[in-house]
Amino acid sequence: MKNIVFVITAFLIASCAGAQKIKPKGTASKKAYMLFGEALKQHSYLEYDKALELLDKALAKDPNYIDALDLKGNTFVSLKRYEDAKDAFQQILALNPEHIFALTDLSKIHFMLHEYDDCLRVLNQLLPLVGVGDKRAEVQHDIERAKFAKHAYNNPVPFEPVNLGPSINTDHEEYFPGLDIEEKTLYFTRRDGSLLIYEQNEDLFYSDLKGYHDGMVWGESINLGNPVNTPENEGAFSASPDGKYLYFTSCSRKGGIGRCDIWYTTRSGDKWTEPKNIGKPVNSREWESQPSISADGVTLFFASNRPGGFGGTDIWYSIKTANGWGQPRNLGPEINTAGDEQFPFIHNDGKTLYFTSEGLPGMGKSDIFLTRLVNGKWTKPMNLGYPINTPENEWNFMVNRSGDMAYFSSTGLTPNYGGMDIYSIELYNEARPNRTSYVRGTVYDVETGKNIRADIELFNLESGDKVTHTFSDAQSGLFLLNLPSNSDYALEARADGYLFHSENFALRESSLDKPFELRIGLKPIKSNETMVMQNVLFEVDRWDLKSESFVELEVLVNFLNRNPELRIEIGGHTDNTGSESHNKTLSNNRARSVYDYLISKGIDANRLSYKGYGSSKAIADNDTPEGRKLNRRTEIRIL
Repeated sequence: MKNIVFVITAFLIASCAGAQKIKPKGTASKKAYMLFGEALKQHSYLEYDKALELLDKALAKDPNYIDALDLKGNTFVSLKRYEDAKDAFQQILALNPEHIFALTDLSKIHFMLHEYDDCLRVLNQLLPLVGVGDKRAEVQHDIERAKFAKHAYNNPVPFEPVNLGPSINTDHEEYFPGLDIEEKTLYFTRRDGSLLIYEQNEDLFYSDLKGYHDGMVWGESINLGNPVNTPENEGAFSASPDGKYLYFTSCSRKGGIGRCDIWYTTRSGDKWTEPKNIGKPVNSREWESQPSISADGVTLFFASNRPGGFGGTDIWYSIKTANGWGQPRNLGPEINTAGDEQFPFIHNDGKTLYFTSEGLPGMGKSDIFLTRLVNGKWTKPMNLGYPINTPENEWNFMVNRSGDMAYFSSTGLTPNYGGMDIYSIELYNEARPNRTSYVRGTVYDVETGKNIRADIELFNLESGDKVTHTFSDAQSGLFLLNLPSNSDYALEARADGYLFHSENFALRESSLDKPFELRIGLKPIKSNETMVMQNVLFEVDRWDLKSESFVELEVLVNFLNRNPELRIEIGGHTDNTGSESHNKTLSNNRARSVYDYLISKGIDANRLSYKGYGSSKAIADNDTPEGRKLNRRTEIRIL
């Protein structure tokens, strides 16, 4: 506690030497000095009322005893009696207007009380007294922070927090909220035990949404249990959007690399597998925690104090390749500072990152910020504003897939069930990420009706890039996929021994109000079986392949390479618009375009044939636009 630390040492030395040898420091009164020493001891025991009583006695003996006034002010701060603390520090400054510690503490009191003009006045009084170096930089940082806080306080953002209720929040500590992609299951961390660190225990819990009644109603909190939770601490987690993977932090767990490591577990049916350490190079001998996995499962953000950062804890990320997780990279000086940056949360849009920072200008010690990925670079962080951010700590901010609701933990809001509780808020427009939707599907065998495990891949049709990859559950056949907005996508489902299945999602203009529900029946590979190529596309009345077709054609090439014994016919089909002769020519030329593409990719021409059927094999009514769209197709038939 600044100069108090020196006084503690002096007092203990004096006590050991015996009362007759005491040489008072900061006061001419031996009695005041002894009373101050006793008050200091009571303060260290957190007996603040007893400490104040002794300090008043010491100050009665010597009203100008600056050390006693300083401890009195800090005791009031511990009790959050900021007006009383302000009075104590002002008494010091009346005695010594250039007392650096009193000016520093007084500026913090004004800041806590939202008295920003007074805070700036005191800081400008302090600035010429601190010389150069780190202390001057700290004061200049505090000046910028006070200027920001003044503007934010006078321009508050919409904020109506809602406590998630007693089924989630208890008299213990609840934090690190996270939702599955359907927003029907809430995961979180709970810490119980006493204030003694060695008696505390962190575990992962979950709760299912029961419905709505003046807000969300959550069911009973359930411990995730073995093998995820152990007698050690588990918490600070991130669930993949498809619900298949859970990344979390565990400290002192058997098999760990450093003090705290990132681990992962995989869901199989309704069970979680034995967790595995994510290993090097993500984990090191230092502290790694607070993982956040991107919706595509490729990028892992986390906090670490590993070497190579900008000070304290920084936000890092690692990209997954075919060979595993890559060497972590620091998010850079635009995001990370000499202070602590923690609690990253990457939204499902893959472009909006929320995090907390102590080093960027804010309302308090730790504020929530957001940054967006634009043209491969992260933008300058934006403070979410007051009263989302306060003079206290704000942590654990996450946002739902729609981007309109945020969840976070707090100790200072009401109602409160004790300790740290989890709250939700409706997020104002400027702080929202891009909206996303999702696909909920089931994969089954069309002949037996049995659910099957299949690989599910999602591609961006414009860029051709794979957006994400997941698999359907072998028991339930269920899969979930995140769908970012403003793009068109191809979905491909495949399993060994089956024809693949494709779907098209045109999201540039479609609504994301509802998720997409799919029931995908895979057909066993056998003669005369057919499949429609949903993403082989042509311009109107032409047979040139659109660039968006190449994604699915590459899937077809891979399918033929995996099944070298197959021969196929490529069939072109149209609706009944136009003459039959025109439609046959058009459909034949379109089928020929696919045939030529496959040959260009190395497929033996002896395995291929093509034919145009015009409108003769309609699969839907030609009287509606929707029906005609279904009839305009490219179809593969096994020969």
